[in-house]
Amino acid sequence: MTEDKKKKVATKKPAAKKATAKKTVVKKPAAKKAAPKKVAAKKPTVKKPAPKAAKVAPKAVEAPQTHVIEPKTPTQFLIAAALKDRAAKKAGKKDGPKEKIKITVQRAEKDDNGGLKTWEESFNVPYDDSTTVLQALEWIKGQEDGSLTFRRSCRASICGSCGMVINNRSRLACKTKVIDLVNGSPERNRQPATEIHIAPQKNQPVAKDLVIELEPFYNKVKGITPYVQKGEETAKEVNKNSFEQVNLVSNCIMCGLCYSDCTAMVENPNFIGPAALAKAFRFVADPREGKRTERLRELSEENGVWDCTRCGMCLDACPKGVDPMEAIVKLRTRAMSAGITDNAGARHALAFKGDMARWGVLNEPLLLVKTHGLGVIKEMGTALHLAKKGKIPSPIPHKVEGLDEIKAIYKELEKNPIDVETKAEDSGPGAG
Repeated sequence: MTEDKKKKVATKKPAAKKATAKKTVVKKPAAKKAAPKKVAAKKPTVKKPAPKAAKVAPKAVEAPQTHVIEPKTPTQFLIAAALKDRAAKKAGKKDGPKEKIKITVQRAEKDDNGGLKTWEESFNVPYDDSTTVLQALEWIKGQEDGSLTFRRSCRASICGSCGMVINNRSRLACKTKVIDLVNGSPERNRQPATEIHIAPQKNQPVAKDLVIELEPFYNKVKGITPYVQKGEETAKEVNKNSFEQVNLVSNCIMCGLCYSDCTAMVENPNFIGPAALAKAFRFVADPREGKRTERLRELSEENGVWDCTRCGMCLDACPKGVDPMEAIVKLRTRAMSAGITDNAGARHALAFKGDMARWGVLNEPLLLVKTHGLGVIKEMGTALHLAKKGKIPSPIPHKVEGLDEIKAIYKELEKNPIDVETKAEDSGPGAG
């Protein structure tokens, strides 16, 4: 019995050892494989957040710049330009204009005796397709000569402050692009420019450099009583045509460019000037004006509407399309329609009309007499000089072919007068 028990014990013990050995072999490798997986998972989680934060940071810096890409005010424009320049410098990029042009500026300053000393200075100024003459002047003032003096305000062709003579024509510096001067304008008979010359406005006293004294110009405007007056001629009803007449000149910004280019002002500084006369038409055409005839009578006197030479320079100079010469012609027409013909200008126009209707040509010797009356005696010296040179034609005009047709035209116009009032579409501040 003891031997059998010993055999059973002996057979059981090895079995137990084998079972335990199998369990340990299975568990140990599982524990070893789990450990490295945890370590490998932690490594990328620590490193990945760092680069993500670095990418977000520059976006936060760039975001504010998007608010000034399209500036709406002059201040925003300056801020946007400054930020753009700063960004270009940081990036090390040369994002400026590549072309340069020679700009000669007329300088002027008062001397110790109260006189005006003038000279010229030239600068090589960089520009691109968007550079205006005003920006070019600001570049000169900021980079070359801080003493350069000129006026400017809105930069949008509204205030009229930067009016000056650019290549012999009066213009707004903020509206005139350098590239347009360089390329020229064949349709307007303007040749391409290889350099730009800038001077102060003409027909007005110069204070310093490109700055003029505005007092004489504004005194002309004050002289026409620039406001609606009460009186018996005030209309009770206002129609659409009345607005169109007022709207013709309502866009004037008082820049003085028409005054600067006016050839009549050169010969007669006492001439009221195109800007003041255009402003006067604004009130003559206003149905609320109560002293219309009185205005027309004053404007028909010496230095008024009949002193305009109709050269057309004011049409080209005006940056807002006001057309001062058209306003002057309309004032003449309205004055004559009101019976105001006792002046040299009106007599000349009526004599011109009479000669054409009767002869088909001008009777020049009699035209002078009809215009000036007894005042023609003052011109006798000039008349004798012209007679010696054979410049005075015969007082008996030659016969004109088709005279009957000319007379028929005048008769038809008397029956059916042409309406010469403005019929332009609304374009002023009150348009719509």
